[in-house]
Amino acid sequence: MTTTDRTGAVGGLRMPAVWDRASFEAVGFVGFVPFANLAAAGVPTEAGIYVVLRPASASPELLELTRARAGSTYPLDDLASRWVPGTPVVYIGKAEAKVGGLRKRLGQFARKGASHQGGRSIWQLADQDELLVAWLTTPGESAEDVEVRYRAAFADVYGRWPFANRKR
Repeated sequence: MTTTDRTGAVGGLRMPAVWDRASFEAVGFVGFVPFANLAAAGVPTEAGIYVVLRPASASPELLELTRARAGSTYPLDDLASRWVPGTPVVYIGKAEAKVGGLRKRLGQFARKGASHQGGRSIWQLADQDELLVAWLTTPGESAEDVEVRYRAAFADVYGRWPFANRKR
C-alpha cells in the first residue's frame, strides 16, 4: 500500500494535482518537447520517468497502419477502446540509469519504437508529431517503482492506464 501525504507525495516524489501539463510542471517535470526536438533538449542520462502528452483535446484520428519500426499494428477498435478522454496523458514510461538513462530510452522511443516497443500505440495517432515528451529524474528511487505509482495514481482518477500503456 502506498501512502500519500498532504502535498500529494507518494513515496519521495509529488504526484500531479491534475493530469495536465501545468501540474506536471508543478511537480518538477521538464522538457515538454516534441520527439523531433529531443536531441537538442538536454535530456539527462539519469534514471527517471517520462510522460507523453497530446496537446489537442479533441478525440484523436487513429491510423490503420503504424509508423512504428518495431511491433505490429493494433486494430482500430482496440485503440479506440483504450482512448482516455479528458487528459492529455497518452503514455507514462520509465528509464533506469543502467545504460544512458532517460536520454537513451527517449532516444529509442523517438526513433518510432526502434528498440522500444512500449507505448507503440502512439505511432498510430495521426497527430503523433505534435506529441510532447516531459521527464523527471528519480534520484534515490527506482524509476520502475515511481512509474508504477504514477500509473496507479492515473488509474485511480481515470479507471485505467493511459492510452499507450499496456504492459504490467
